[in-house]
Amino acid sequence: MRSSTILLACAALLVPTILFTVNAARPETPDLAPPASAAPRSVAPRAKMQAQAGVVWDKTSLHLLARDGNYPRMIRLRGGDLACGYGDGDGEKAKRSRDNGATWSEGVLVAPKQTGANFANAELLQLQNGDILFFCNLRPFKEPLDPPLHFSIGVSRSKDGGVSWSPVELVYKAGTRFSDGCWEPAALQLPSGEVQLFFADEGPYTRSDEQQISLMRSLDGGQTWTAPRPASFRAGHRDGMPVPAQLRDGNLAFAIEDNGARGTFKPAIIGTSRVDNWVGVVSADSPNRWSALQTPLEPRVYAGAPYLRVLKSGETALSFQQADDGELEHSQMVVCLGDQTAHKFAGNSRPFEGFKTGSQLWGALFVKDERTLVALTSTKIGDAYGVWTIEGHLEGK
Repeated sequence: MRSSTILLACAALLVPTILFTVNAARPETPDLAPPASAAPRSVAPRAKMQAQAGVVWDKTSLHLLARDGNYPRMIRLRGGDLACGYGDGDGEKAKRSRDNGATWSEGVLVAPKQTGANFANAELLQLQNGDILFFCNLRPFKEPLDPPLHFSIGVSRSKDGGVSWSPVELVYKAGTRFSDGCWEPAALQLPSGEVQLFFADEGPYTRSDEQQISLMRSLDGGQTWTAPRPASFRAGHRDGMPVPAQLRDGNLAFAIEDNGARGTFKPAIIGTSRVDNWVGVVSADSPNRWSALQTPLEPRVYAGAPYLRVLKSGETALSFQQADDGELEHSQMVVCLGDQTAHKFAGNSRPFEGFKTGSQLWGALFVKDERTLVALTSTKIGDAYGVWTIEGHLEGK
């Protein structure tokens, strides 16, 4: 979600800047996407499986993972260790846990600040060859710079399990103004080896406030990328904050925040079959776009920043930040469960309910095992602001 509030928050965290060289060059690659003229098949299910009843959150598992951190994302690495990406006043960092999350290493700086710009929006992906990709979003906070600096999507690589990281390479550049930026990268790798990178993109809409979800593909482990193509777009509105997943049946989906269906932002799912693999653009009236929640929220309720994950059972989990009065700063994290086709999300629960917190923003989910879901958010509890986590037990598991 592009917001002046976010930019001001990032600027407030400034420390003495660290000069940082970014390698933006990359070889040209063939166009790997299917032809845009092909008609996509509907992925609406014939019969939807019953969603899980809900999650019971273990209040004793509350843990401060990174003081002063924000926008956390967690994955499990090969061999069983956990990795977490997040941002703080120094830049974007990565931590590792070798004991299933009980303790964590110190944060390793992956993407330090540049003069006049912050990195934000960490996202981690371990490839089939073991390399870890760290995606992030370069955000200039001074306009104009000379020479101008573009809002960009970047990626760093670790070949040693997160001990060291390559310089960030900028793989996509949007505009130089805050209103023409790009935001919130997230990626997955298909069994074929193809890496798909999604992000919110205002770059094509310099004369309006519209935003699309763009998709770039790589067939060589992120060494080279295709040019971006629109994956979803609702004319006159702002599809944002994509998080992709491959479902149990092999079909593909990503969650977005959609401000064109029912008032302000609400979670929606964009889907495609594994055969179509994102042919064309999912528009407002496509059957491959549907509201995520089984019970609709009132138009005034803000429910943005969704995060989608597939449980070990094949069913799906979705989180988002909800403010009943529509004010971002009053957001609380909500988690609900859906069926194996990413429909009918229900059983809403609030992982951090019962704790005295500030706003709970930019959260994520991590599927720890068959019975355990981890919720992550940026908030203040007691006198500590940072990345907080809590574990939940999946009912019926």
